[in-house]
Amino acid sequence: MANKPQDFPIYKEIPSDEMTRLVDSYLHGFEIIVNNIFSKQVSSNISCDRVVLTNIIDRVQRRRIYFHIFYNGTQMGDINEASLICFLILKLTPFSHVDIPNANLNVKIAYHFLVDMLSFISGNKKVIDLNAVQKYNLLYAFKYRDLSKEAIMAIAESLIS
Repeated sequence: MANKPQDFPIYKEIPSDEMTRLVDSYLHGFEIIVNNIFSKQVSSNISCDRVVLTNIIDRVQRRRIYFHIFYNGTQMGDINEASLICFLILKLTPFSHVDIPNANLNVKIAYHFLVDMLSFISGNKKVIDLNAVQKYNLLYAFKYRDLSKEAIMAIAESLIS
């Protein structure tokens, strides 16, 4: 456990070649999610802003340091990381389509990303299967409520437990 400032991890910017690899990896994962949500005709016209995605990856890295410092050496964990990425998709709206409002598009992608990641994290022991009312309420909250990243983390924990 770090007790002195010099013992804390220091944020280091991700090297550009590593960031490019990470962005490409994230884009591939999001492409799979988008193809599962939308028809081929719609999904082929969805784009992701690489600058915003780079910003999301950078913020996740910074949050890892924050967790380590403010939670006594605790790592962020997969559930919290997935929740943070979901939150950042909702706030920074990296995805766009000419015919779909950005808010609607990013809410759907964030929702499916979170549910898919929670199913993956749980080792597919418990596939997250929300009924229609639960799904509607979560999508509504993502779109219209001012949810914090911590609130989304708590929701994610409750869905997987």
